[in-house]
Amino acid sequence: MTRLLFVLTFLLATCTEGQSQTRPILCGNELFSDIVRNNYPALQEAFDNTFTSALAGRPQRGQDPLTVNVVVHIVWKAAAENLDESIILDQLRILNEDFNQLNTDQVNLRSQFQPEAGAAGINFQLAQIIRVETEAEFAVDLLGTNLLPEVKSDILGGSTAWDPEQYLNIWVCKIQPIEIFGIEIGQILGFAFPPNNLANWPPDSGAPDPFEDGVVIDYRVFGSNNPNTIDIPGGGGQLPVKGRTPVHEVGHYFGLRHIWGDGGTLGPNDCAQSDGIDDTPFANAQSAFDCDTTKNTCAQVEMHYGQDTPDLVENYMDYASEECMNMFTNGQVALMRNVLEGPRSGLLIPFSAVTEAEQVLSFDILPNPSDDQFSVVLEIKEKFTGTVRVLDANGRNMRTNAPEPFSPGRHRIDFDDLTLAPGMYFVEIRNEQGVFAKKLIVY
Repeated sequence: MTRLLFVLTFLLATCTEGQSQTRPILCGNELFSDIVRNNYPALQEAFDNTFTSALAGRPQRGQDPLTVNVVVHIVWKAAAENLDESIILDQLRILNEDFNQLNTDQVNLRSQFQPEAGAAGINFQLAQIIRVETEAEFAVDLLGTNLLPEVKSDILGGSTAWDPEQYLNIWVCKIQPIEIFGIEIGQILGFAFPPNNLANWPPDSGAPDPFEDGVVIDYRVFGSNNPNTIDIPGGGGQLPVKGRTPVHEVGHYFGLRHIWGDGGTLGPNDCAQSDGIDDTPFANAQSAFDCDTTKNTCAQVEMHYGQDTPDLVENYMDYASEECMNMFTNGQVALMRNVLEGPRSGLLIPFSAVTEAEQVLSFDILPNPSDDQFSVVLEIKEKFTGTVRVLDANGRNMRTNAPEPFSPGRHRIDFDDLTLAPGMYFVEIRNEQGVFAKKLIVY
């Protein structure tokens, strides 16, 4: 039953007992852990054994930017779930800013943690938006093994993943409230699978099937300009949404665990649980979706920075309010880059897995770097119909040429009339074989 071990981001919930009395229950992640502890002791033993595991041989933070190609699957039933393209592009902007330490709210990080903050140098490029209208509803069975495979399958009412070795697939849908025995106990905001068998995770924590690998996000917490709202169960108003839930879940996808080490099942832990990262301070539990910078749940544990360190509620891998999340640590950066250059290195391959010898085309961008005027020069081996597109670093479409047939030979497409601000862009050629892309620098 190791397929049950996955990452969930929950809202704290309340459930009704009788007509008027309510009782709070624990975060769904802790409830899940309790079920595992009681019913799957062998799995729990493996889980416990990883709490204090350190990641041996982590490389130092690299400087070269790493680019990941992203496919966003919008699987919708009600019209509100069919998110506008502007919301999708806003979420790509947030991912690019947060993983490159370009978010403006990093100035709010407490001074003692500022030296620990790092830029991952991971860029997210939008490869495609896929929209699927469905009659299906998507709910996790916490007592079973259903991890929403339906949303990842055309046959079951969802959208089948693009090659998960080459693309980060993000599915956006309405995730139904989680229930046990018909009682609503909470709301899942998203979940993701880490790569299998990382040193800081229990064995076999990865996706149960390769085409289930990726990130699932509730449509109400995708993008900071999303008009849809989500209430905090049990009262307390609406959850602030700043696009940080996808950041948190992509962190899991790149191998990060929760900053408190996932200990403390149904109670405080001993402040020795570890996420496998040396520069994240110990905490005995997750934040309660707040911004309490006075929290010090492991007081007098001088294991980080040589001092008694408060909880790092600003970290993206806590359950703090999205309003105060603003950083990854240098150790988290090193781990994510290690994962991206290791078990997820296929994401760094250009769009098409077709070998150069098999490609029916090759192309260059001239000049590159460019002063804003450039040409795409194609060498065509076989006749095909394709499109040429220019994207900015956040995946926004700057120009798409209409599909046209190309005959074998040399072709030149000029972009003299396209005005681009200085920065990084991508030129994409798409045909029946796949998608091919190259980077363009405008100065």
